[in-house]
Amino acid sequence: MIGEIEKQLKMDDYDLEAVFTPAVVNILILDFVFACALLPITENTEWWRTAIAIVAPLAASVVLFRFAMYLFREAARTTIESILYGKDRLRFPTTSMLLYNDRSISKVMKKRIREDLMAQYKITLCTKAQEDADEMEARRTAKDAVALIRKTVANKKDAMTYRKLIRYGMFRNFLGGALFCFPISVICWAIAPQLTKDSNTVIITALMIYFILITVDYFLTRSAAVDYAETLITTFDKIRHNETYD
Repeated sequence: MIGEIEKQLKMDDYDLEAVFTPAVVNILILDFVFACALLPITENTEWWRTAIAIVAPLAASVVLFRFAMYLFREAARTTIESILYGKDRLRFPTTSMLLYNDRSISKVMKKRIREDLMAQYKITLCTKAQEDADEMEARRTAKDAVALIRKTVANKKDAMTYRKLIRYGMFRNFLGGALFCFPISVICWAIAPQLTKDSNTVIITALMIYFILITVDYFLTRSAAVDYAETLITTFDKIRHNETYD
C-alpha cells in the first residue's frame, strides 16, 4: 500500500526522501501504538467491521497522506527550525558562517564569499564593527545573502549540495512529524482501557524506542544542517571561481 501511495503522489527525489520517508516512519509508529492500545476495545463490537470498511480507504488515501506529509514539513520549518535556530531562523549555520564572529570557516573563505556576493549581486554584508553593534541586523543581511547563494548553487544543479539538502530535510521533517505523532501515541496509551501486561510492555517499549529515535534525530538534524551549510558555501565559492564542484 505504501508503494502505491508513493506512486500516486508523483514525488521528486526531495519529496520522496526528505518528506515522504519521515512521514511514513512517524505514522507507522503512531499506527502501531494506536492499534495496540485502542483497537482491543472494539474487537467484540458489531459496528467495528463496518467502520473499518469505511474509514480504512480514507486513511490510506493519497490526499490525506499528502496533507500529513506537508503538515509535518511545515511544522518542521516553522517550529523545529525556530527552536533550533531562533526566531526567523537567523542562527541557521549558513547565516552564521558568513559572520566574522563565527569560526566555522576561514577568514579567507569569508573574504572570498563577500567579494563574490558584491560582484554578482551587489550585496554588502556587515563589517565586524557593524556586527558587534547590531548582531541581529548583521544576521538578517547574511540571511538575505544566503538566499542568493542558494539560487546560484540551485541553478548549477550541484548534486552534492542537493544530497546534503535532502539529508537535512529528512532528519528535520522527522522531528516535525514527531511533534504530532509522539504526543498522540502517548495519549492513545494513556487513555487505553485495562491493558494486559504483555500489551503494556510492548507499547512502552515502542514509545521508548520512538523517544530515542527523536533524541538521536535531533542531534543528526543539527549535524546535517552544518554539513549542508558548509557544502552550500564552498560550492558557491567553487562555482564563482570556475572550479570543479561535482
